[in-house]
Amino acid sequence: MRFDDRLETALRHADDGEFGVAVKWRQLVDILAQNPKEFAIEHVAAGLRKVREFLPLIAPVTREQAVRSLAGRIHSPALVLLLAGDIPAVASAAISGAKLPDAEWAEIIPVLPTRARGFLRNRNDLGPETRRALVFWSSADFILPVPPSAETAGAANGTQIRDIVERIERLRSERETQDVPYLPIAEHEFSSFSDRIDEIRFETDENGTVSWIEGAPPGAVVGVDIAEPAYDEGPGPDAYGAAAFRQRMPLENARMRLCGAEIVAGDWRINAAPFFDPISGRFNGYRGIFRRPTIAESALIPRQVSPSSDHIQQLVHELRTPLGAIIGFSEIIEQQLFGPVTEEYRLLARNILNDAERLLAGFDDLSMAARIEAGQLSLAEGVTDCDWLAGRIADRLHNLSELLHVTLNIVQAHPVRPYAVESEVAERMFSRLLSAVIIGCEAGEILDGRFRTEPGLNAINRFVLTLPLRLAAMNEAELFGSVPNSFDDCTDAPLLGLGFSLRLVRSLARNVGGDLRFYNEALILSLPAVGNGQIGYRDQERD
Repeated sequence: MRFDDRLETALRHADDGEFGVAVKWRQLVDILAQNPKEFAIEHVAAGLRKVREFLPLIAPVTREQAVRSLAGRIHSPALVLLLAGDIPAVASAAISGAKLPDAEWAEIIPVLPTRARGFLRNRNDLGPETRRALVFWSSADFILPVPPSAETAGAANGTQIRDIVERIERLRSERETQDVPYLPIAEHEFSSFSDRIDEIRFETDENGTVSWIEGAPPGAVVGVDIAEPAYDEGPGPDAYGAAAFRQRMPLENARMRLCGAEIVAGDWRINAAPFFDPISGRFNGYRGIFRRPTIAESALIPRQVSPSSDHIQQLVHELRTPLGAIIGFSEIIEQQLFGPVTEEYRLLARNILNDAERLLAGFDDLSMAARIEAGQLSLAEGVTDCDWLAGRIADRLHNLSELLHVTLNIVQAHPVRPYAVESEVAERMFSRLLSAVIIGCEAGEILDGRFRTEPGLNAINRFVLTLPLRLAAMNEAELFGSVPNSFDDCTDAPLLGLGFSLRLVRSLARNVGGDLRFYNEALILSLPAVGNGQIGYRDQERD
């Protein structure tokens, strides 16, 4: 018989200095998530206490990533309960990634935080006991909790985890011999609503969690978060809606996905505005409506994922390995790392290196396009300064513009607000856009690009780029078309075609709440700007 002492060993080393606290925390969470029956209850309780003690020492991003990496492998109800009390991102990852039997979900629902019960309601794989328990406890989710007194708070924290572990153990041992008690749930909870709901009025708290609704069963929507973009198949808004929430701007027709109960599951649109305390001016949340999209709006959103997306991702992954080797050997020859090489071979290696890097950039674009098509693209949040972005663009495109004898002039109508876009994403969009257009220039042509902020309630940064003669003569359908045009036949054309490059930039822009348009012989890239409340910009330009 094999004795599993992993948890006991991890606990012995939890307070030593051999490695970092984050590593110890990840190790404990990983072991506890597996919930093997061989672990003694006192060791499980000690491990859970240690996980809770380490929480303030672990960065929120690290905690979220660690829990998300365990998706589908969290089998411990006690660990789920502990993580459900963490920040919303961690709680959501724990609830969506846990794999518990129906009876164990029903057992911990009464002690789950209100927000966590809201996350659980959006799962579409719940058993009958869990669904009944959620309906039964939905009424409690609208009662303000009374904070415990100072005398009882310490004792409760010290005994709660052990009590829950023991209750779960009793449930596991009695499950085969006793019937699970039926909860007195009102089966007509959903009967007062029609088969299809087209509009839901709602209100959120200051964190973006829906706290009140009208027009749908409360248990089906309360607890949904509009502050964080939808992750995988979970509920949530699109990137534009999440960005508008962060900047406390009105949400106008933002996309929203609801899950769980069939009566509300599907795509929605959000129209909402922030509200503030009339005395202190403190932000209190959003009020508005969820509405079903019209037929015209639905037609713009492809819901079916191409089965070729996964194949493209796999193909790109397999091609990167030999291409990386080619790039490595080319650099060895070109830089003479292993000894002297004739200039002829160095020039040949440099040409191979340039072609390989061009292929690698094309593979990256193809991979990103496949993730966008499959709905798997998750872009990080961030802010990008316009001066930094202009400098990076100039450095990155210097060699290309010199090689093709093209002049690129970039000006700013000052002051220009920072972009509400992560720097790597912003740099990718601008470099792909400008390189595709520069390649379309004849020798000696001049391109003008202009940054400008359009202030207002929803501030937007617009970049207007003039087009070379042979591209300006095209219409929008030809520029963005999937059918190769005469320009794509030339040797200097973008690897995957002009239309592909522009469509990729437009898709990236739309994923962060922006767009790319062709107007008056120019391309206009619009992206959300950081909202800082400043108005009255002057049109002062500088090179």
